[in-house]
Amino acid sequence: MLPLTKSLALAAGLTLFSPAAAVKHLFIFGDSYTASGFSASGALPSASGNPIGNPALPGNGFSGGASWPVVLVTQLNTSSTLLYNFAVGGATVDTALVEPPGQGIPSFVEQVTQWDTKVRSRVQGWNGENTLAGAFFGINDILQKYWKGQDAPLAQMVERFVGQFEIMYARGVRNFFVITVPPLEKVPQIAGQSASGRQRVMTNVNSFNSQIAARLEAFKKAKGDVTTAVVSSAGAIETAIANPRAYGAPDATCTNRNGKSCLWWDALHPGTAIQKLFATDVAKAFKGTFF
Repeated sequence: MLPLTKSLALAAGLTLFSPAAAVKHLFIFGDSYTASGFSASGALPSASGNPIGNPALPGNGFSGGASWPVVLVTQLNTSSTLLYNFAVGGATVDTALVEPPGQGIPSFVEQVTQWDTKVRSRVQGWNGENTLAGAFFGINDILQKYWKGQDAPLAQMVERFVGQFEIMYARGVRNFFVITVPPLEKVPQIAGQSASGRQRVMTNVNSFNSQIAARLEAFKKAKGDVTTAVVSSAGAIETAIANPRAYGAPDATCTNRNGKSCLWWDALHPGTAIQKLFATDVAKAFKGTFF
């Protein structure tokens, strides 16, 4: 009899591979747009069982179903791919720069510390060639400051962001990607703000995205032996809201906690259709290597 996790995965049409197949590893960091409920002190992913380690598939997130990293390792993988997803809802790049919306929410800095101290040495067989690290941050940083009538400390955020890649590089990671901050003015929560408010959010988003892309390119050039990619999140959202009925939604703004009947899980978080589009764009960026 198949293990329960595998039986459920196969019933859902997910792609699993035997332990003998080449195994790849994904170290992922982020906020609620990325989270799947992984605990660094819990069970690790397994090629013969649960590819996200913990919790059970499809994880516990903020979309009503599988978040984009879970889609990557269960639907878009071309070989057995294990996910270590440190993302937590509400996370910012660094709490010293922008406080998160609640207590005890680990920032990117703290998530990387968890990876380094609690998980990295427990992962068997990972190396620079078979491992990909990705991060999706900036939404909470920008919005936390926006609600206070302030601009986010973008330049400092960018330096601290790439500083975490420096730490991972020093430990042996050689493949990195960033997902840019989405066009928040098109998210229902912000779309309802004043024109000046939407413009201020747009300015912060566009500036952060251009700065992180430039800084990542500088990181790549300085190291010489890394692969990097900047994956835009804008395309996924714009594609879905341009034709919501094609993705099972009656319009571009409704919300539903089932994650499927509307494009949005709530006024800030996308449902499963947009999450899958995020995953598809990441897979395209590494087509032929990791996906």
